[in-house]
Amino acid sequence: MRNKLNPCYRVLISLIFGIVLASACHEQTESKATQTVFSTDVNPTLPISTAATEELDPAKVTPDPNIIWEMIGEVNQERILTDLRRLTGVDPICTSNGCYTITNRETGSEGLQWAKDYVYEELVNLGYSVEVQDWSRNGYTDQNLIVRKQGRVYPGEEILFIAHLDGYLDDNPAADDDASGAVSLLELSRIMSSRSLSRTVVLFFSTGEEHGALGARSYVDLLTPEQISAIKYVVSVEMLGYDSNNDGEMELWPGDQPVDFVQTLSQTITTYQLDLTPEIVTGCT
Repeated sequence: MRNKLNPCYRVLISLIFGIVLASACHEQTESKATQTVFSTDVNPTLPISTAATEELDPAKVTPDPNIIWEMIGEVNQERILTDLRRLTGVDPICTSNGCYTITNRETGSEGLQWAKDYVYEELVNLGYSVEVQDWSRNGYTDQNLIVRKQGRVYPGEEILFIAHLDGYLDDNPAADDDASGAVSLLELSRIMSSRSLSRTVVLFFSTGEEHGALGARSYVDLLTPEQISAIKYVVSVEMLGYDSNNDGEMELWPGDQPVDFVQTLSQTITTYQLDLTPEIVTGCT
């Protein structure tokens, strides 16, 4: 696993914060000297400088990129790699049930159950309420883990991040596909736990992905039309840890989503100096 981790790994983790934070904001009463980070009006979700819980008037918040820099600076590479070592069997994984060395994380396996327990306990310790969603589909049965952090400016709009905890057995069980995405969401959960955001952020740790996105499909099947329309964007955080040709290129695949969002991500890479070359790949749904 260590040989598979590219030096760009921390940069890729930092990109996750660019994705979810896109631009920051504070209430106008603090200062009117602000800088607009992006020319686009998308601004997927914004960290708020105040810790109050009431909803904010969108007209009273303005972009503040300094908060983004602060949060990117809080990314802890060693903490991320510790999670990755545990989820891939390099180090034992320990929960309230004891310790175990993972040898695989295939859907329905004991190893995946330990991985879910570990992620669950990490999220609970951060103060999140974790939904454990059982699903059964196509002969497989497992659970998804879901947390929501309510937005304060646009609470009815969701930005959903998904990474899958399951993976096929290999030399280091699913280190890139997709432990790299799962540990990214864990790190994101830690850093945004003490922040307020403008839009609601959903962190979705799915299972059954390698058998046809079974956990994700089961999640969508349970949503009402109103809940589906509340999802503004979905970001699939997939295979971040390995740059096979060392070109530092970050592929952004919009699929069926509006291209303005990936354009915002491309701007994020440049604005926050993430040392990557963004490439928008269209035509794949």
